Amino acid sequence: MPHFDPNGHSYRRRFLLQRNLDPGHSGDFSDEDDPRERGILRSTSCRRHRERLRSSRHSQLLQGLSILATVAVVIVLIVLLGMKMSTDQMDSSKEHGNGLWMGALRLLGLDQEDDQLGGELYMEQKNSYCNPQTLDLKKIFRNIGKVVLNQEQALARMERALDSTGNFRSVALLGPSGVGKTLSANALRRWFPWPRNVHSYLWSTEVPDEVEKFRLVRQFANGLSDCGANLLIIDNLSTCDHGLVPIYNRLIIDRESEPNRNQTILVIYIFNLESEVYWEQFELLQELPAETTIVNFRFFNEDDLKDCLDSELKKNPRVFSRKEQSQIIEKAMENIQDSGCKSLRLLLL
Repeated sequence: MPHFDPNGHSYRRRFLLQRNLDPGHSGDFSDEDDPRERGILRSTSCRRHRERLRSSRHSQLLQGLSILATVAVVIVLIVLLGMKMSTDQMDSSKEHGNGLWMGALRLLGLDQEDDQLGGELYMEQKNSYCNPQTLDLKKIFRNIGKVVLNQEQALARMERALDSTGNFRSVALLGPSGVGKTLSANALRRWFPWPRNVHSYLWSTEVPDEVEKFRLVRQFANGLSDCGANLLIIDNLSTCDHGLVPIYNRLIIDRESEPNRNQTILVIYIFNLESEVYWEQFELLQELPAETTIVNFRFFNEDDLKDCLDSELKKNPRVFSRKEQSQIIEKAMENIQDSGCKSLRLLLL
């Protein structure tokens, strides 16, 4: 049904009249110009709307690509950050996890509100971890007492010396071989809270290059950490090596006197004494520096060997008869003054 305007003319007729009167057009109205056939006229506002839609889709596409690129970059940075932190071996797994988490949040821009709180938590955990006061020597020496047999007095004196005040504490463990000196130091090393701060050196008196040996010891001093406490173990010293103690003590004490030093150092010197000249060696080592506490590990006897044998049999899957055990004890007694329980372990093997 045709539509009419107020003058009674249909809209199509009015359009034709206007077209015939327009000097810019000629001829009749064609189907090509009929908006019903062509759809949307190029000159209408729909064209501008369509262009805006196309522009909007293009912008959304670019924005999506930009977001994907940003996410990819963030993932790569997080992976690199995790690799770097794992190679640096930060102080502990807590530090590693917190550092990675905080780094990830910072990269993502999500830590704006919690950055201060997270930073304080991280520093609190780090300070707690690095605080030398967290070194629980009482608990550690309870564990050492379960490993080192029948040396209660020596272990108690060693614990008191290492648990004293001051940044520098040193002990000299004296005694024959096989009575628990090295075993005590290794047990302390095992349960030390800062394994990266432990340095151990097996001294060799037979090596003539004294310069090289002191260079290695000096490297230990240069590698001291200000996080937590440091443990230095120098084992297999003989009596003629006693001159090392004052030299190394002075090296560390002089370093600690520098204003930028804040390091806690525990040093353990282990001297093996020979039974034949034990008292001469013992008297000579009484001249060690006053800042080094002397801890004497006593000789073992037959009862101590039996305790060592019982302890070793609990760890050994083999079963020995009573006669075999008596033979092992009898054989170990031949060298007890020079090797303590070491010969017993070799006999079991």
